[in-house]
Amino acid sequence: MVSHKRANRVVGPVAASGGRRVGAVTSSAAAVGIAAAVCAPATSQALTVQSVTAQVQSLRAQSEIATQRYDRASQDMAALQQKVDAIQSTASTIQLQVNKYYGSLGQLAETQYRGAGVDPTLQLMFAQQPDEFLQRAVSLQSLSRGESVGLKRVLQQQQQLVQFRAEASQAMEQQADDESRAAAARAQILAGERQAQALLDQLTSAQRWSMDYAGITPQEIANLPQPAGRAATAVDFAESKLGMWYQWGGTGDPSYDCSGLVQAAWAAAGVQLPRVTWDQIDAGQAVSPDPADLQPGDLIFYLGGAHVAMYVGNGLVIHAPTTGQRIQYGRWNMMPVTAARQILPTTELSS
Repeated sequence: MVSHKRANRVVGPVAASGGRRVGAVTSSAAAVGIAAAVCAPATSQALTVQSVTAQVQSLRAQSEIATQRYDRASQDMAALQQKVDAIQSTASTIQLQVNKYYGSLGQLAETQYRGAGVDPTLQLMFAQQPDEFLQRAVSLQSLSRGESVGLKRVLQQQQQLVQFRAEASQAMEQQADDESRAAAARAQILAGERQAQALLDQLTSAQRWSMDYAGITPQEIANLPQPAGRAATAVDFAESKLGMWYQWGGTGDPSYDCSGLVQAAWAAAGVQLPRVTWDQIDAGQAVSPDPADLQPGDLIFYLGGAHVAMYVGNGLVIHAPTTGQRIQYGRWNMMPVTAARQILPTTELSS
């Protein structure tokens, strides 16, 4: 565990428009207050922080799974679109070559017609369907060697066209399936968001504070260890986003979801992570989720791999929680832990 304390840690409000946002508990009062100030009054049957936390976490688990499904479907759609574009581009090039060769055959037919009539071979060529004609034409001895080779090449190209068009059709069908998956996941996410927000809106500002920060003190944050190397860049990036709103599917300012936040943080350090938590959980190397074994910058996965947070030291993490909440600090064991991954080797982390 890195033991150095962070230098120049500011415990206080930092403007979102500039400067390093360290997101200390005291500085987060404004962030929580903005939401709490517009909260609806509590119902006649007062909700406890514990009951709301349990319900929101249950909704969060469902929403996180749906979010990962949505992100995966969106990722698949983008990849398929690139494939379709590449296939169509190649098919267009081949079609131009085939058309050019047909033009040459037409000129040959015209020449023979003006001379001594149309060769029976060309009559056969232009009397049949292109595929059938090509299959027969390549075996005709009356064609020159060069013409025969050209016909064989065009036949192969037409077979490629058939294959490419079939692949494009299959890819577009898969795209439609992915769009349906994304739409279903989005509907589930939005329904969960509405339920979670309705619960959060019934809390007082004090209850919301208690729920969001679970007793984390400014002193704990001020004493966070200072990582080195690229891990420092990743952690600093995550800290700079403290107070921003969670947004499912978010991958950049002004909002992030959980996997989008850690992906962007490590990208700032020059390390590319997959987009979704279900793939991120295989990045780097496995490490014990015990704080004694974790380094700042390590990733902790929860809820079967549906949620991810970045470890920052002292048993704390930074994460993008769920709808209605901002990017914030949390305890490393705030939810059932599934796994932890070290993105960079320990030697590089401490260099």
